[in-house]
Amino acid sequence: MEANGLPSRTSILTAAARAFGSREPDASVRNPDWLAGRLIGPAELALIGGHPISKAIGQDFQQAMDDPEIFGFAWLMLVRTRFIDELMERAVRNGVTQLVILGAGFDTRAHRFTELLKDVDVIEMDHPATQEYKKRRVEAALDGAPANLVYAPIDFARESLGEVLRAAGFQRARRTYFICEGVSMYVPEEGMKETLRGIAAEAAPGSALLLEYFNRGGLELLRKYPTGMIKNAFEWGEPFVFGVPDGQDREFFLEAGLELGETLKIGNPETVKRYAMRQDGSYYGAHLEKVFQQRREAALKAMDDTDRRQAEEGAAVPGYWLAELTVR
Repeated sequence: MEANGLPSRTSILTAAARAFGSREPDASVRNPDWLAGRLIGPAELALIGGHPISKAIGQDFQQAMDDPEIFGFAWLMLVRTRFIDELMERAVRNGVTQLVILGAGFDTRAHRFTELLKDVDVIEMDHPATQEYKKRRVEAALDGAPANLVYAPIDFARESLGEVLRAAGFQRARRTYFICEGVSMYVPEEGMKETLRGIAAEAAPGSALLLEYFNRGGLELLRKYPTGMIKNAFEWGEPFVFGVPDGQDREFFLEAGLELGETLKIGNPETVKRYAMRQDGSYYGAHLEKVFQQRREAALKAMDDTDRRQAEEGAAVPGYWLAELTVR
């Protein structure tokens, strides 16, 4: 969230990447967020003009996909959106009756899954300015919010999660699924710990949290050598500040009252097999394999000896996760 009252530009950027990916002709690797494009118009694209995805929306799709910056971001949003959609659907089918989306930004799940969520109360939580902006776009582009959606403004670094949830009608006795996508890295460590503790304290047994997070080692390398949208985030005043201590994921979450369950390591072979295989059997991005290899080699050369050794040993590679955590 920006100090001048504008919405979070990174929330617009990720929605634009989902919108772009939803234009993919091959359904097997198409981003399922078919509504994101309705929320992202010229005014929103102007706010993210520093990133090439802002121009890609209006370009020939295949031509834009030859840009590694655009493809890489679209690839990430494809994996992230599909994994979270899958686990949310599973949770609802297994009896969850409340859905809380933390730092919702331009999330469209309450609109995309109206039939699945018809008996589920949905609460979207976000910074007031970002949320008000999103609400105006929803009214203009989607004819308003569904009746089961409640907006709950919050500053995660300063306000009590439990108090804001209860004010929004949250019921502690009901099983709940929390989604925290694209949020944790922007919240100071103590604020993130309080949020995790708040979920564990407020949620009924059997509730769960889908969390996207970095490990600290990988985060520090990204902060030291920012590229792509991470560089944009720093320039827009939305820096990455939090990562879970390396190798202590399970202990870190247990301390907050949450049990680490299913995980997806971004970029590993399982990710490609599950979400990035084309109908013809080729993997999504094969046309840019040499380009990405050259970029990796250039990135390593730009590092000092210590950081290069850390990256080559793979210390940073497993540091980006999507994980489901259950309330103990």
